[in-house]
Amino acid sequence: MVDGGTPVRSPQRRWPEWPVPAPGAEQLLTEALHSRRWAISSPSNGADLFERRFARRFAQYVGAAHCVPVDHGSSALVVALEALGIPHGETVLVPALTWTASATAVLRAGLVPMLVDVDPATGCVRPQDLDLDAGAAALVAVHWASVMADVPALEAVAGPAGLAIVEDVAQAHGATWQGRQAGTLGRLGCFSFQNGKVLTGGEGGAVVTDDAGLACTLEELRADSRRYRDDATPRGELDLEESAGVQGANFCLSEFSAAVLCAQLDELDAQHETRNRNYALLTELLAEVEGVRLLQPPPAQTRMSIYEATVVFDALPADVPTARLGEALTAELGRRFYPTDAPLHRSPLLQPGSKAALGPLAERFVELHRGRTYPGCDQIAGRCVQTHHSTFLGDGDDMQDIAAAVTKVRDALVRPR
Repeated sequence: MVDGGTPVRSPQRRWPEWPVPAPGAEQLLTEALHSRRWAISSPSNGADLFERRFARRFAQYVGAAHCVPVDHGSSALVVALEALGIPHGETVLVPALTWTASATAVLRAGLVPMLVDVDPATGCVRPQDLDLDAGAAALVAVHWASVMADVPALEAVAGPAGLAIVEDVAQAHGATWQGRQAGTLGRLGCFSFQNGKVLTGGEGGAVVTDDAGLACTLEELRADSRRYRDDATPRGELDLEESAGVQGANFCLSEFSAAVLCAQLDELDAQHETRNRNYALLTELLAEVEGVRLLQPPPAQTRMSIYEATVVFDALPADVPTARLGEALTAELGRRFYPTDAPLHRSPLLQPGSKAALGPLAERFVELHRGRTYPGCDQIAGRCVQTHHSTFLGDGDDMQDIAAAVTKVRDALVRPR
């Protein structure tokens, strides 16, 4: 506690836990277990694969023509970039404020990530942040925390410059921009279903697209050059055929994760409603706390998907690190609050030179970033703390506690002393 006294929230009061198993998850897992089809590369016995069921349902949910599930969100980015046919060693623009996988996936695809700055008001990349002189082939547009990047505005600049936009939707399942779902605004949309995400199967990912040709390529890239048959699968044969249009690897989603995702998808919108209602309440409560606010989406974002809620301390003194704010709020609330992930230009997790196999790609990465600065990224990362979306699955009393703790911490650490 910042004053050494009684915390704002009693330790006896529990916060919502995550993940929350959907009511039908156990039944679907049992069905998958006894189907004896534990992978998409299993012989057909007439049972429909859960992976295919989820792909159809998730495509319908986001409003895309095609969905190709994969084993991880980072794999989704890899196969999306590979599907675009970008030559080896080309440059891909990546926001500096994101999880490391947004950039390391570029390297895994044989390409070079070039970090670009972000809007200090939203944490997302803007058209004016794009380095169009870098000769980049693509842009990974990350929807960050609870805010969507303005992909239509980015497309207006990136499209004429020949940059394909790949949306990184790991933090924005179900968010909408002028009524359109995140993931359907660019050429391809890449999702993560890792344990902490708002839609989770423990691990997993998916790529969505409206391009049928890209969808076929994605299937081959994630299943060792095989795609689903167009006709009915004979009993005892695989649903996959060796179409071999492009050399692939094994990034297939397991049937158990797919079964869980089928169940969890049924709960997603109701959970969005709870989180968004509580987020709106906390926004109102913090409006009374001078110098502190919740990060807000732009008006064109018509629905939020809260992954990490971001509390911004606009007047944070230079000698108060955000880690100190997170520790203080955690102590007051018994709920973890923490700084943003380290921006990629100073993240210890993005060190391509430490991997011998990357060779010239790592050298090019160092060359591209020599002398570059990221003031917008440093500004927002240096004045905010975050908490997991499950914090907002509680009730109004929980939001009152957060507002009280934020006020207490502000008065102790932020106001002039």
